[in-house]
Amino acid sequence: MRSILLALLFSLPALAFGDDSVPLSARGLKICVSSDAPQAVKDAANQVLAAVATQPLLTILAGGTPPTPVTDSAALMTGPIPARAYNHLIVVGLPNDPIIQAAWQHEALVSKDGIYIFGFGNLQGDVGYIESDRNPFLHSSKIKTTPFETEIVTLTGLTPEGVRQAVAAFINKGLINGVVAGPGWTRTSPTLLDRDPLGPDFVPPAVPHQVGNATCVGVTSANESEYRGALEAAGAKPLQIWQFKYYVPGAWDDAGALSSISEFLAGLHRAASDNTLWVARFSSEAEAASAAQQIGTTSKWTQQNNEWVGSPLPLPKGSKEGPVARTIRLWSKADSVFISTLPGLDSATPMGQ
Repeated sequence: MRSILLALLFSLPALAFGDDSVPLSARGLKICVSSDAPQAVKDAANQVLAAVATQPLLTILAGGTPPTPVTDSAALMTGPIPARAYNHLIVVGLPNDPIIQAAWQHEALVSKDGIYIFGFGNLQGDVGYIESDRNPFLHSSKIKTTPFETEIVTLTGLTPEGVRQAVAAFINKGLINGVVAGPGWTRTSPTLLDRDPLGPDFVPPAVPHQVGNATCVGVTSANESEYRGALEAAGAKPLQIWQFKYYVPGAWDDAGALSSISEFLAGLHRAASDNTLWVARFSSEAEAASAAQQIGTTSKWTQQNNEWVGSPLPLPKGSKEGPVARTIRLWSKADSVFISTLPGLDSATPMGQ
């Protein structure tokens, strides 16, 4: 199960040698769309551009310098590598966009029959797909230094309307990993791990926007593999699973190989589990309480009043820690189970905006 339920078991990023020869001030934000994209897709990219001043993640990625205008993704792919490596990237486009072709994580496959997305299955229609990760161009063999971390958010879909659905979910709901679809979508054939896309009007649970100096910058909707993992770990299958990502200033600012893992964990990938709040809603308060008890006991975490407290897997020897201490807190409240890896976000924190 790719979540903090299994003590942070995920694929660790490859290390890269780096220094701080490129100043932080060189890092910016580029919003990318192909000059050959349909007009509806270009319009969606401009909607992202217009949201930089108000959407929390975009504001942080821009770092006080909003991009203008949007960047042609084809030109960016054929231009100097540092231009795409040393900037955060928001890529808006159909799956044939050159940056999407080069950078997406291969958990989705487009064919003449529609799109297969791991953990969601085979889908057809106005399907929007969102995935986020550290910027792969920064971590390529052609970049010899990693002066800081940069992130990439891919907003794509099977159709221009699917792309629009993905962009709307990102701007309005903060969805950074997940699948959303308009009316009329279909499932072309079943798989063992099928989960329906979110509808355009989906509503994540309310969580604190600010916890100390940490800002909530996005939410991930779980795929079916995580629901199956939760069933195994908790003894009951949740009705909904969400993971909220918080940004702590400085989390993506350190240089070099020793910071690579901590910066990945603080990033936007669905498996990047530092500075997060995992929320699973069950069918009843009793079921949620039982699930929390089973997770805490199985994980051998320490019970402290109404919480279970544990430690994630340690970073490899010599790795540089991020800006906050790493710990895990688990509790249940009403019909939900919460797992927090953000200090200050615990059972005493009021849930809600």
